[in-house]
Amino acid sequence: KNKTLKGQIEVLEQQQKTSDKKIAELFNLMEYKKSSVVVEQTMLRVREHNKKAKKIYTSARSLLITDQYDQAIELFKKYLDIYPDNNHAADAHYWLAKTYLAKEEYHSAKNIFIAFQQENPLHHKFSNSLFELARAYVELKQTDKASDLLNTMLVKFPTHGAANKAKQLLARITPAPQVITPKPKSPSTLN
Repeated sequence: KNKTLKGQIEVLEQQQKTSDKKIAELFNLMEYKKSSVVVEQTMLRVREHNKKAKKIYTSARSLLITDQYDQAIELFKKYLDIYPDNNHAADAHYWLAKTYLAKEEYHSAKNIFIAFQQENPLHHKFSNSLFELARAYVELKQTDKASDLLNTMLVKFPTHGAANKAKQLLARITPAPQVITPKPKSPSTLN
């Protein structure tokens, strides 16, 4: 009878271990489901956040294209304030500077182009920003800086689409070399 009871105790102990494992697995599963719901909710919030950001960015670009510069500047700034780390933030900086340039606010354009270049040296609009910054420098009567930028652009990006524009602007702001011709000497100075 003792052996039978001892065998039953061993069976019960084994069942208890199995039950403990199943309970632990069940708790892990419940934790997983709970965290997957949290992850899913977070992803939905991120998607919604990105939709709002994209809408502001797209609206600002549309305003720029339709020459509504003040409204475009306001929306680009709003975008950069609310979504500074969003995937269009660098583009928004570039377009904000272009908007200031179009509005002929050259100091603001210059400052934003410089900030854009410092923060985004590998951005696909970097070479464009060199040309645009040179344009701002020309308007600010800083032709030496403009010449330096245009020469840098032509060296680093010789096949860029704006290379011809850069060459034309450079030719316009660079004074042509003066050819000095000697004055004929008057007969009284020949002696």
